[in-house]
Parts: sequence; structure tokens; C-alpha cells
Amino acid sequence: MKKALLIIVGLLMITGCGKYSQTVQVSDDAYLLLMGDTTGYVLVIDNDSPVDLENDTTSFDLNGKTATKIKIVTGAHTIKITKNGNVTINRKFYVSTGNSFEVNL
Repeated sequence: MKKALLIIVGLLMITGCGKYSQTVQVSDDAYLLLMGDTTGYVLVIDNDSPVDLENDTTSFDLNGKTATKIKIVTGAHTIKITKNGNVTINRKFYVSTGNSFEVNL
């Protein structure tokens, strides 16, 4: 009886001693990530005003490739990307909080 009581008390002491807490940081932003050289490309998101990707955005190097990151609201979107007046990409997509939708130019 004493042995069982000691085991129960010991288990209660072990399980009651620890405290676990976790913090997860999630960005509230969503992005359209364009991979490749943006020279000559024009982007239209959701039939809004055209964006000259070469002159109106900033590109950076991402693992040896040129990337352009454009902040967008979460939800469903339609994009149309043209070069020299020709449609090169016409897509519908959904992007959620903290995620990016990647398009190769």
C-alpha cells in the first residue's frame, strides 16, 4: 500500500513540475512572388490598374534567381501578365494568410 502511494505521489510530482508554452508568429500578409527577369512585363491583378514590373517594383536575389515580391490581400485573385502586348500568364489562385503564390516568368 505504501509502495503504491509513493508511486502515485511521485508521478503527480513529476507531471506537475513542468510547464509548456509555445509562441507561433504568423505573418498576416500574403504575397505574389514572381520569379524571373521582369523586364518588359506588365501585371494586372483582379482587373485593377496595370503595374509595370520593370519600373514599378523592386526585385531581389533569391537563391540565385531574380524574385519580385508583391503584397496582396488574402483570398482569391486573378492575374494577367503581358509582355509586348501578348498575354504570357493568365491565372486564378487563392492565397491565405502568411503564404505566397509563386509564378515563374
